[in-house]
Amino acid sequence: MLRKVTKRMGLGSLLLLCALAVSALPASAVPRPYIPPAAGAIGIVCTTGPTFNLKATDGYISTPDGNSLYMWGYAEASGSFQMPGPTLCVNQGDTVTVNLTNELSEPVSIVFPGQIGVTASMVTGSGVSGLFTLEAAPGETVSYSFVADEPGTYLYESGTEPHKQVQMGLRGFGHPTDDGTQLRLQRPQNRVRPQPRVSAADSRHRPASAPGG
Repeated sequence: MLRKVTKRMGLGSLLLLCALAVSALPASAVPRPYIPPAAGAIGIVCTTGPTFNLKATDGYISTPDGNSLYMWGYAEASGSFQMPGPTLCVNQGDTVTVNLTNELSEPVSIVFPGQIGVTASMVTGSGVSGLFTLEAAPGETVSYSFVADEPGTYLYESGTEPHKQVQMGLRGFGHPTDDGTQLRLQRPQNRVRPQPRVSAADSRHRPASAPGG
């Protein structure tokens, strides 16, 4: 009986010493349970309207081989360059207003294929009368407006020198949706399909469009 009591006391003392030793260690030395990072948003992340303030700007995208490409793109006016551009979500029947400020060195615009009755007016500057729509010269802001009559997903892209600007990044592709409640103006992910025109843009357009080109 005495041997059992002694053994228990010895075990208790050992556990007490271990607890004291651990408590004396710095906090950084004590292992902590792994907490996985919060999952990011999955699927389409909407920029809600019906009024949107965008800018045409430039920046670089990283490629899988570790290089980078100089590109143009649409971005939120208060944000930085992004690729792809924001997904603009509104409700059916909304009057949509898209204000575009031009931060590039040549006129730019936006056209909305599939939308009827799109109007355009200048917010700042006198604008440029383009082939497809009113364009904003460098530093100017143009405003486009239309009623979102039909739900679905629609593209938006540059209507100014599309053979150049669409390939430089001011482009998008439409995807169908059956939610029946929203219209999405979307610059989809590049992974939808490879675009062979990008290589053509590299050789013919990008050197002249890049800073210092």
